[in-house]
Amino acid sequence: MYIDTHAHLTDGAFDDDRQELIKGLAAGGIGKIIEISCDPKDFPVSAALAEQNPGIYLAFGIHPEFAETYTEGDMAALGEYLKHPKCVALGETGLDYYWKPYNREKQLELFRRQLDMAIERDMPVSMHIREAYGDCMEVLESYGGRIKGVMHCFSGSAEIAERCAGLGLYIAFGGALTFRSNKKGPAACAVTPIDRLLTETDCPYMAPEPHRGERNAPGYIPLICGKMAEIKGVSADEMAKRVKENGARLFGI
Repeated sequence: MYIDTHAHLTDGAFDDDRQELIKGLAAGGIGKIIEISCDPKDFPVSAALAEQNPGIYLAFGIHPEFAETYTEGDMAALGEYLKHPKCVALGETGLDYYWKPYNREKQLELFRRQLDMAIERDMPVSMHIREAYGDCMEVLESYGGRIKGVMHCFSGSAEIAERCAGLGLYIAFGGALTFRSNKKGPAACAVTPIDRLLTETDCPYMAPEPHRGERNAPGYIPLICGKMAEIKGVSADEMAKRVKENGARLFGI
């Protein structure tokens, strides 16, 4: 059975067929999904989805895009939702310097606040880092290995991947790993220890080849896992087994 460690099934792209799609995933070998809720207004919707579906788990966080608008009420709500019995991680949180203008100091403040929350609760963190690996690594290394979690939708270099693995972090690859134009992803995957790799879709975004441009969904995890297996020189079954073990180890599921 495969695991999707990062999905957004409450996204409007699934409004027409959400439950039908979820019911069909087990038949396709998708055993567990972590639904990521990173906008406080969506926390109740995500929680309800997991409560209705046994194979869906939860992560709650505040995305860096809200660094300038989040409130203390949002932080309090986050603290409460992290107590949900199906919550297995804090996230996604992180740094995103792609969309300009951005407030670097506000993003760093929000990122650190959530890392501290995760440490207090002994929870893994799902991290969104986009064009901000310099600041990210400085922050993570300042915690001296106390952060456990995953670099979601990894887009960094092979060198950054090695530094992350050296901190005990996991690295998740999604559909972009299969893109023919993507050279950094395969190089980073190649140097990442197999016991630190995770699969994800980030659906409905970034569907893998040959479905690029379509709506992404957890059912495409075998395509991503197959590409990882090719890069690591193991069978698809072995890769699926190892990734499932990694997910169980990190998230306790």
